[in-house]
Amino acid sequence: MIGAPGKALAIDASAWFHDPALRGHLSPRHWRRLQPRLAEAARATWSACRPHVVSATWFVPSELVALAPDWLRELVAAGHEVALAVSASAPLAALPAGERERTLAAWSRALRAVEAATGIAVQGCRSAFAQDADDPAWQRWRRAESLVYDGTRLPPDAAVFAAWRCDGGAQRLVGLPPAVFAAHYDRIADGAVALQQLAAMHRVSLATTLAIASMPALRRAPVADEPQAAPHPQAPRFAIVVPLKDEESGIESLALELAALARDLADAAACEFVFVDDGSRDRTWALLQQHFAGRPGCTLVQHPHNLGVAAAIRTGLRATDAPLCASIDGDLSYDPTELRAMLHLAHAERADVVTASPYHPRGGVKNVPNWRLFLSRTLSAVYRVLLRSPLRTWTACFRVYRREAVAELPQSHPGFLGTAELLVRVLRRGGRVVEHPCVLEARLFGFSKMKVLRTIRQHLGLLWQVLWRRIT
Repeated sequence: MIGAPGKALAIDASAWFHDPALRGHLSPRHWRRLQPRLAEAARATWSACRPHVVSATWFVPSELVALAPDWLRELVAAGHEVALAVSASAPLAALPAGERERTLAAWSRALRAVEAATGIAVQGCRSAFAQDADDPAWQRWRRAESLVYDGTRLPPDAAVFAAWRCDGGAQRLVGLPPAVFAAHYDRIADGAVALQQLAAMHRVSLATTLAIASMPALRRAPVADEPQAAPHPQAPRFAIVVPLKDEESGIESLALELAALARDLADAAACEFVFVDDGSRDRTWALLQQHFAGRPGCTLVQHPHNLGVAAAIRTGLRATDAPLCASIDGDLSYDPTELRAMLHLAHAERADVVTASPYHPRGGVKNVPNWRLFLSRTLSAVYRVLLRSPLRTWTACFRVYRREAVAELPQSHPGFLGTAELLVRVLRRGGRVVEHPCVLEARLFGFSKMKVLRTIRQHLGLLWQVLWRRIT
């Protein structure tokens, strides 16, 4: 517990997508795709406090420090205190020793980044887990970094406010349950009024209540960056095909995700990307050129009109000669980092196709409507019976391929149906298909291009062809 209580105001400076109302529905893997809007939220918060003279403590999350140097300087110039908010995948005591040391080192780097931006010593810190306050490792780290106070447990009369509640300009997501959206946006709707009520009584920082004077940044020993995986000197080429149709709202975040994917796989594969614009009518093609044209390892292909997702994947496979390829959904409904395990599986199982499988016992789905799941599961079950195959998922676009086994297969169905057709043809020709358990999530941006009733009718027609062995 912090010492003498006072009317302190602590501002949670986390990004809007850290809202507890979204927890369990918005996967942390999406966070790097979203704009945190730290400065926008801060300025909206200052505006809401304008009738009051407020000097608050802003707890800035360690993972966002690098995104906000200018904003941190604005905070200090406005008379606020900047403290550090830290988090990990679990309380420190529950982390394996190696991960605990890496976590503490990352926090130390964030602390130095705050002080480098502001020129002012960080006096306080706060952990996301209350039990960390009693953890010896936490206490040793605080002492080593000369942090004066622990804000993990605040005085009972201190107020905490999330700055993002004053900013209504964040990206609008799709695909999450309506009740979740309502809970999140209701907090934004009354955010400014709630803050004004708090600021009428809570006007000072935690450092002020503890009589801690501001001081210049400390001279801290540098902390080495965590070593990155070294590129494999003879890593095999790996072409990742990305079919896109009217996806302008997600291109920027797609670029971030694919750059991170290439870094993540650098020790296992030399990634290259093939983007296929399947007759988009929005700015998808222009944005693809803006972000990827002329970049090494990037190929752009455009269909003059919409042919269908299976046709776009086929075009992408034919636009590369890499021996191993993948296709991923342009809306990133599967986690691209799963490609590492799928690559390993392709080698270990000598598979022609490794397909993502949300219906695998260790797979899962998130935010997908139950009626769509019922239809998809039912169709997959029928394919499984007719083909006497153990495969549970037949319609995923997220796959790894041995290119020579699939690039020249006949294709009767260029749309969504073609993803199932490809597996049928591979199996009927004696090929090997294996599943990798994955989690399927609803898209965050844009809208689905699938016409559900039409696709169901087409699947029934394909199943009829499978039954009479007209697909080989």
